[in-house]
Amino acid sequence: MKKIILPLLVLMALSILPSCSEKFSVAAPYKSITIVYGLLDKGDTAHYIRIQKAFLDDSKSALAMAKESDSSFFNNINVKIKRISMSGNLLDTIHLNRVDLTTEGYPKEAGTFFNSPNYAYKFKGTLNPNYIYRIVVTNAATGEVDSAEAPIIDNTASMSSFYIYYLDDNSTTYTFDFAVNTIYQKIEIISKYSAPSNFNFNGYTTPASVAQAFIRFHWVDSNTVTGLIAQRSYDYNLGYKPLDPNTFFTYQIRNSDMYNAINTAMVRAPENTVRLMDRCELIMYLGTQDFYDYVKVEELQGTGLTGNEIQPTYTNVKGANVLGLYTSRCMRKGYVTIGGGTIEMLKTLDIVAAQRIVGTVYH
Repeated sequence: MKKIILPLLVLMALSILPSCSEKFSVAAPYKSITIVYGLLDKGDTAHYIRIQKAFLDDSKSALAMAKESDSSFFNNINVKIKRISMSGNLLDTIHLNRVDLTTEGYPKEAGTFFNSPNYAYKFKGTLNPNYIYRIVVTNAATGEVDSAEAPIIDNTASMSSFYIYYLDDNSTTYTFDFAVNTIYQKIEIISKYSAPSNFNFNGYTTPASVAQAFIRFHWVDSNTVTGLIAQRSYDYNLGYKPLDPNTFFTYQIRNSDMYNAINTAMVRAPENTVRLMDRCELIMYLGTQDFYDYVKVEELQGTGLTGNEIQPTYTNVKGANVLGLYTSRCMRKGYVTIGGGTIEMLKTLDIVAAQRIVGTVYH
């Protein structure tokens, strides 16, 4: 379960906890609050759900409790996934096993919070976009039951599912061309998501409500004296775009914005160093309405995913004492070549002159 920019599993889990800064030395009176976080992705073969406690105890420092794994994980909970048809029928039940994410290849960032163990609940298998995945968490000690539902977004590359013209249109070869000397010249990235014909979830006719796209620039730093080369990359975030059901959506990027992104990405070239551009990666994520609602709440609060001063009020998990986000997303990516005319312009363009772009690794 790899995420964008930083491991989103960690960021989301931490962002919905109360503040653990030094000025928040004593928390509220003790109350057990369950935190549930999971982003299902059809592109994954193993799926992880993070379930833990909030740090609320008036007799202990929140900072001290953050370092104690006993304060963060439940000893006796049952976690299962119920697969439900679009018509509401129970198809089967999957029991999740508790695993240590560190041994699964997802080590926890060092910091205030304990580093070991790093538990999550795991199940394996290919997700089916024709089913709803309902998580049910039962606390054997208290009898409390928490639950949430997630539709699945299909990542199949086809016009009847998730189609990106730059990656999927075989009638022509698309390149990123932005070599025109006007700020109004634009690259258009046209895409479409088509939901299953029988899709119906909470009144929505599509599981995909928002897109987020990136252009990942790749280049090589080449030292003209030593001959050493270094691979570099930079993610240019094109932002979120709300989607209408079964209709095309378009990202429009001005050529001047592309130049500025390259300028920001590369910064001034070190002494005796020239740059060779490589092919870009176009990366696009689709998220559910629940994910988009969470994003909008975060934007209103101004904290972002790493904010720790304000506790988000949005949760889609149902239960007496529970917060969290359990939903799905999907991702597609592919390589796009930068056009030859654009490369020639980058060699002489003032805004990127200090970057010393001299060509490409593929021409």
